[in-house]
Amino acid sequence: MATTNTASPTAHQPNPSHLSATEVENCLRSVGPIFHVLPPNRRALWTTISFALQPPSIADKGGSAAFSLKVYKEWVKRAPLPHGDGGAPLSLTYSESAGGSFGLDIRPHVLGCGKTELENALASLYAVALQVAVEQHLTEGGDERLHLSSGGNLYFCPPHPVPGAIIRGTCTCSPPSRNAIGSACTRLNNLWNRAESFNGAFDDVRHRISAALGLQTRHHIVLHPSGTDAEYTPLLIGTGSAKALGCSGVVNVVVGVGEVGSNTPNAAGGRHFSKFVPSGGAVSAKALVGNFPQGTDVLELGARLADGSKVPNFDQQVVEAIEQAEARLEKPFYLVHALSGSKLGSCITHRKLVTDIQTRLGNRVLIVLDACQGRTESEELDWYLSRGAVVLMTASKFYGAPGFCGMAVVPDSAASLLREGVTVPPGLADYLTKYQVPSDLKAFRTALPAEPINVGLLLRWTCGVEEMERLARVGSDARGGIRRWVYAVKDLIRRECPNLELMPESSCPTSEASQLGGVNSIISFRLLTSEDRAPLATAALKQIHRWLTADVSGLLPDCAGEEERRLAALRCFIGQPVAIGDLAVLRLAIGAALAAELGEDPSVLETVLREDEKVLGKIGVLLKYHKAM
Repeated sequence: MATTNTASPTAHQPNPSHLSATEVENCLRSVGPIFHVLPPNRRALWTTISFALQPPSIADKGGSAAFSLKVYKEWVKRAPLPHGDGGAPLSLTYSESAGGSFGLDIRPHVLGCGKTELENALASLYAVALQVAVEQHLTEGGDERLHLSSGGNLYFCPPHPVPGAIIRGTCTCSPPSRNAIGSACTRLNNLWNRAESFNGAFDDVRHRISAALGLQTRHHIVLHPSGTDAEYTPLLIGTGSAKALGCSGVVNVVVGVGEVGSNTPNAAGGRHFSKFVPSGGAVSAKALVGNFPQGTDVLELGARLADGSKVPNFDQQVVEAIEQAEARLEKPFYLVHALSGSKLGSCITHRKLVTDIQTRLGNRVLIVLDACQGRTESEELDWYLSRGAVVLMTASKFYGAPGFCGMAVVPDSAASLLREGVTVPPGLADYLTKYQVPSDLKAFRTALPAEPINVGLLLRWTCGVEEMERLARVGSDARGGIRRWVYAVKDLIRRECPNLELMPESSCPTSEASQLGGVNSIISFRLLTSEDRAPLATAALKQIHRWLTADVSGLLPDCAGEEERRLAALRCFIGQPVAIGDLAVLRLAIGAALAAELGEDPSVLETVLREDEKVLGKIGVLLKYHKAM
């Protein structure tokens, strides 16, 4: 198939600024490294300069051809046609049959432009190629949750900003902001032009994370494709420690099951949790990651009762589970999770539990803080790191990076095995390459392959650290913005939404300064039918959650009013449903970008609340008509 971006040339005078073939080729080479001029024997006509797009980050030839076609189509839609001195348009063709190549007709009466105009046109093509590549890479290097279907991932989020959309889904997944995408484009451009190496880029992300979070405890950051597979790093330390201490095995205690990542128990046991792995291969879900030691005993402790309330004295339940394991096993090594910010924003465990367990078990325990929501104050992170805990975090929740990107922050006190003598299971190469591990963790890093480089993860983290740094710059004012938003939206729900029922408050103890802004920044609520006040179940909430992300005005029944149709047309991204006991809830969550905006200009809150009114209004419309849609 060949397509052409041109128009029928009108009568013209010879163009005195006509470029020679050599000058056109030099323009192509100077504009960007992705333009590869094809030799004459691969050209369709002597009057045409043929070139291919060959981005260094897209190695597969088939992938390059599909990429080039998408770039061409996007460029035709976006880029204005340059006109030269003779008034004739640029003639750029694209041919799939030629292996995905572009053709530039250089005949004077067709090219019709000088060097500057040609460079501008090619620069616009390069800019489109850069953005298309970024969007493609953002969906790569992870599990199938990133795979696109109908323009969005598993959570209906596209890998680009959505103009006009209302974003309150930073407890699940969000489309990236314009600033974040801009940072990702800059990074990929630097990589394409060799202004930055992949090794340097990953190091830069790590250093910027540490600075933005203000961590004081000496630490090392391992960048993971998601918060779920970040579990493999503490497990690697745990299995290595168990062997060094002569322990009988490993017990991994996962707390808050049901309101942490659904695949956390699989990963905590050293097992795959998805059919597709970040390296690009396919595996058997729940199978042991290649050569991970077998026999990790995963204890799954739920923290909710059937009515959705928290288990009383949950810390004691954790202690009792450990006591039972001690009674039936011969001195196992323990990984014990603490939880700072669940899917509902709850803090499930407390600091005293950590100190009590460490006192009791000594060197046979590694604490793992699950702070994957990213809603934890740096003081809390440092408290855990200073006591030898590995901290798991993501940038794809609160910080609004495209799904998904995680990290394991390893305190130096727990890193000796990773520096000096860890045995790395070969199967971890499905999730990690050496660039994702800092060079000071020498044994860990050298045991991993250099390729495939996870460009997608690098760009997702680049998006995330952009939002981290903005929040850090705004500082305490952003935390004040979080508090004002939470109080205002809860008040709005109580006043205006009789069919929404807020979950009971579940903030952390005020004595432990753990939550950003000092409040639970995830607002969870049930939807109640008007007829009998019965709560909607998870399946119905999933459908409503999906409808919220799209214009569904055309799905409403004929009896719906014009205002209801206007609300139904809005695109709103909120937190996916969570089933807790017999309950199912939807969630609104503030993210770092909005918190920073409210911190920079408190008067913005009035505009933000009008957006929240629209989100709640659309939820009301969908609740009213969901059975008829």
